[in-house]
Amino acid sequence: MKLEAEVIVTDGECVPSQRSLMKNERNPFLSKEIILLEESKMRKDENTTFVCKNCSTPVAPLTNGSYRNHCPQCLYSLHVDIRPGDRQNTCHGLMRPIDYRQHSKKGYQLLHECTRCKNQQWNIVAQDTQQPDHFIEWLTQTAAYH
Repeated sequence: MKLEAEVIVTDGECVPSQRSLMKNERNPFLSKEIILLEESKMRKDENTTFVCKNCSTPVAPLTNGSYRNHCPQCLYSLHVDIRPGDRQNTCHGLMRPIDYRQHSKKGYQLLHECTRCKNQQWNIVAQDTQQPDHFIEWLTQTAAYH
């Protein structure tokens, strides 16, 4: 599918030509295909090796087709996203695991809370991968403190 569009420049504004709108029947600048392409490019760098900012563990990318966003050893994360994968948040605070739940479709999830701004977000526990999360160990340690 071609994502080309004809534009007309009037008074410094670019607008799609009538012919272009007839071809695509939508604004070519906001097409779903372009948005998906941008999100795909954005997520390419997401599943990469990193070193945990909390415990210094070298963290390998996930091998199960998903994306890693927290350390498998200490389960800490880094507050870098506004939307998953966008890396647009400027907070960059450490996010500590504070709770868990079992989601009917996503399996076990950890609730992370940012130590800087207190934002909370749920993340899926990585289990079937070459470097699985130490979720059971975390549960055991957490139970010892309750």
